[in-house]
Amino acid sequence: MRYAIRRWVAAAALAVAGGTALAGTLSSFDVGPQGYAGSQLRRVQVYVPDGLSGPAPMVMALHGCQQTEQDVLNDWGLRAAADRHGFVLVTPFITRYDGLRNANCWGFWFEQHRHQGAGEVEDLRRIGQEVERRWSIDPRRRFITGLSSGGAMTVAASVAHNEYWAAAASAAGLGYGEDAASVSFSGCPGSATFHSADRLAADMRAERDSAYPIPLMVLQNQRDCTVLLQAAHLLRDAQLKLNGDAAHDTPAEALAEDKACTPVFGSDYGCRHARYTVDGRPESRSLVETVIYGGPTATPNTADTDHGHYWIGGEQGLDGKWALRQGPVYPDIVWSFFARHPRTDGGTTPPPPSPPPPPTGADCTGTAATPMAHIGAARAVAGGYFNLRALATANRQDIGFAWDSWSSVRLYQVSAGQWQPQRPAGCGG
Repeated sequence: MRYAIRRWVAAAALAVAGGTALAGTLSSFDVGPQGYAGSQLRRVQVYVPDGLSGPAPMVMALHGCQQTEQDVLNDWGLRAAADRHGFVLVTPFITRYDGLRNANCWGFWFEQHRHQGAGEVEDLRRIGQEVERRWSIDPRRRFITGLSSGGAMTVAASVAHNEYWAAAASAAGLGYGEDAASVSFSGCPGSATFHSADRLAADMRAERDSAYPIPLMVLQNQRDCTVLLQAAHLLRDAQLKLNGDAAHDTPAEALAEDKACTPVFGSDYGCRHARYTVDGRPESRSLVETVIYGGPTATPNTADTDHGHYWIGGEQGLDGKWALRQGPVYPDIVWSFFARHPRTDGGTTPPPPSPPPPPTGADCTGTAATPMAHIGAARAVAGGYFNLRALATANRQDIGFAWDSWSSVRLYQVSAGQWQPQRPAGCGG
């Protein structure tokens, strides 16, 4: 495991919309890449409110496509919520990624990024562990949330590492195992295809390593033309099929409460907050909660797509890229859900398995060369649009511009003719 500190920024008062002063410390560091397949360098920013005492809750928030962690920090109202409620806010940036995707999308639909032990879900857990190494975090209160691809990756992370996270909140997200066709690119009203709730539940059951039910909150604009309302219903239904008993595994059987959303800033857009519990009783622990409303499609920010697809930050939020201020206040609604759902098993994390020895033919030293030279030596191939990118042969990871004859990239052989940027498992470091 390799960690490099990038910079440390102390902020006594950070101004946000609405004139509220934030008293806390913002720090930034890099994590990775690690030795397992699909790991990448990740930039992380952490906001710690002043005055925390004892082990604190941790909330990890994942940006959406075409966003960065800076949008989360500036627009989502979460730093002010961290001050109000006393949690450590962790905002990773995807930083680097492989495969064909829009800018800065988390790869929830890629097999290599949604299974324990590899890729992005593993990097996110490693980020959480590094935060725990630096700050005092309550292991019963590790929470994760995100928007769009970050919402879908929130679901994937909570399934792949259900031994680690306590609860998850997915805003305009998608079910575990969905593919790229589940996102609409056709404008409004939108068009997409989805897996059935039975298939989503089966995929989750096959992936998670214990039967512990991670409570899930689903936040959805029913007028969203990018991630459609059907996705939220399928998330809810699959969660109930996975975790409910035979008498409480449908929405009608598990519904315990349906009320107006609170708090709101400005209009509530007809928002309803439904709770589905283990036995259908309001006082019981939730299996899934939904926050569904009819928000506007057009937004003030000119960089947005006007498809009704956004995070709502409340008074301390901003009208940013895929972010609104007015509506049901996500930071407080999500925090209320998290606060009600700490882990009930103590939040212990099993020790990681011992790394396997390097496979036969693996190279722990690696070969450094330009992307163009790697292609010439058959350690990489030309691919992507018009073959403009150099892709490592083992995992098709993008290592740079195919005609780049000036940069240096180190590749490691994992078997005959198969090369990748990560050191092979068992090499250590």
